[in-house]
Amino acid sequence: MRTTPPGGRRGRALPAARWGFALTVVASVALGLWGLELYTRDPRHLIELSLLDFVYHDLQLFVLDSSPLEAGGPFPWQLEIARFLAPAATVYALFEAGRAIFAVEWQRRRRRRRHGHAIVVGDTPTATAISAELRSTGRYVVHADTGDAAALHDAGVAGAAVVYACADDRTDSSVNVLTVATASQARRSGKAGPLAVYAHVSDPAYALSLRARHLSQPHVGADFFNIDELAARELVRRDAATFEHGPAHVVIAGLGAFGQAMVVELARMWQLRGRADQLTVTLVDPAAADLAEQLRRRWPAVAESCRLRPMPGHLGDLAGQAVSPPPHRTYLCHEDEDAAVLAALTMTALWHGGPRSLVLRLDRLSRLADAFGSDPASLLDDFEGVLWPVSVGSLIANTVQSDDGTIHEDTYQRLAQSIHHLYLRRSRDRGTHPGETAALVPWEQLDPAYRLANVRQARDIGAKLTRLGCTVAPRTGDGIETADDVQVESLAVTEHERWTDERVRQGWTYGDVRDEHAKTHPSIKPWDQLPESEREKDRDVVRDIPLILADFGLQVVRLPQLAATGVPQPRRA
Repeated sequence: MRTTPPGGRRGRALPAARWGFALTVVASVALGLWGLELYTRDPRHLIELSLLDFVYHDLQLFVLDSSPLEAGGPFPWQLEIARFLAPAATVYALFEAGRAIFAVEWQRRRRRRRHGHAIVVGDTPTATAISAELRSTGRYVVHADTGDAAALHDAGVAGAAVVYACADDRTDSSVNVLTVATASQARRSGKAGPLAVYAHVSDPAYALSLRARHLSQPHVGADFFNIDELAARELVRRDAATFEHGPAHVVIAGLGAFGQAMVVELARMWQLRGRADQLTVTLVDPAAADLAEQLRRRWPAVAESCRLRPMPGHLGDLAGQAVSPPPHRTYLCHEDEDAAVLAALTMTALWHGGPRSLVLRLDRLSRLADAFGSDPASLLDDFEGVLWPVSVGSLIANTVQSDDGTIHEDTYQRLAQSIHHLYLRRSRDRGTHPGETAALVPWEQLDPAYRLANVRQARDIGAKLTRLGCTVAPRTGDGIETADDVQVESLAVTEHERWTDERVRQGWTYGDVRDEHAKTHPSIKPWDQLPESEREKDRDVVRDIPLILADFGLQVVRLPQLAATGVPQPRRA
């Protein structure tokens, strides 16, 4: 168990105390030998001692038992000083030994009583990156090597604010899941607030399946994150501004977990911008054709916003094939990082884009990213800014800098973003202009109260699906389960009641005109008094559930056991 206070400083013994102890021991030994030699030569004592006897009796001063001194004084001043210095050094040594023995237990007790700190479990590059970034923001971090109940208890889970489970899960895929499950069930201190838990899951498909099973659960502030997905999302966020104008074409070489995540995040980014045209994406991978089809079927955003052009082959094939039109960005995402670096340095055809047009993703070789640059201090040049080496560690670090970072976006928060984005699209289709109301703005500009309203709507999806006799699972095709008109109407009424109760609790009242400052709204009234246009909005909330889940990589499925109870079943669109 290791603790790291804010700023990364560790407690250290004072050098002055150590030097003082060492000088005391040396002085005691030297003065003791000198004093013993004078004492034994005194005619009043005349004790014959060999050199080894002198050393032995000198060392006895440290335990208050030097035989020659039993004859009594007077003692030379050197020996008088040594008689007191040596025991003092012994007492100090015993004190330090006792402090060392009890330090571990004392620190464990302090950790157990601490509040608001972060616990990072595991000894992996991911754990190191998260810990370093948390420390840089002033957060107190406790490292735990394992995630069992005893280790979490010693780490102070009773008062912790957040737990990041980042152990190596390549041989045990559920090790981090079990850690956050244990943390969630741990007894909490009365002073502690809610505990947020985040488990790293290396397999993207497994991570998505876990999110599906968490959807209807009450625990807020929990997610099963995948490093490649998280890094891809952050990279697209950094690079999104370069796609503002004009047509765009990107090349993604290497369709491992990171490469596939880049396709999905680019599609989402393109979709959110409301572009009428499609983003052209050339996919370079031996299995490019099959993976392109899988991406289209699982992610509606990819099918809608991207024109995928598979180029079956290896990274080196880029050198011999002309890519037209010239790519806006080329992302080298190959899992063989040595091959990716070599391609970036040797394939001159990739150097013809603008600034940062050649993106080199690095993980194992992440330290190499710092070697490239345009300034004279850099070891290697970056082709005048064309090459942009990015390390997964630096991308992950950016996601934990604040509570708004992408690593803190749990299942419900990401679903809430999908709900809001779909709401904006629906409003645009109805002819409503962006910015016309406080809610008709991008998610990044949305007032926290409206964000929270979307989160609450997301948290109600599980209850709605249960009433339909359904649940969710990772998407395996492009079919979407929808409810019939009777079910839509029933759930729309329930949704309106939920929305009304939420608004009333926030201080809103009925008013003929919507007024953000006065908190009046014309829809705060019973369902049967609503105009048809407002009822349709509530129906859309129900109809849009499959679309919202599809954007998250999930689909609605029926539960046979609920079918036997007579719960109305959905039909496939």
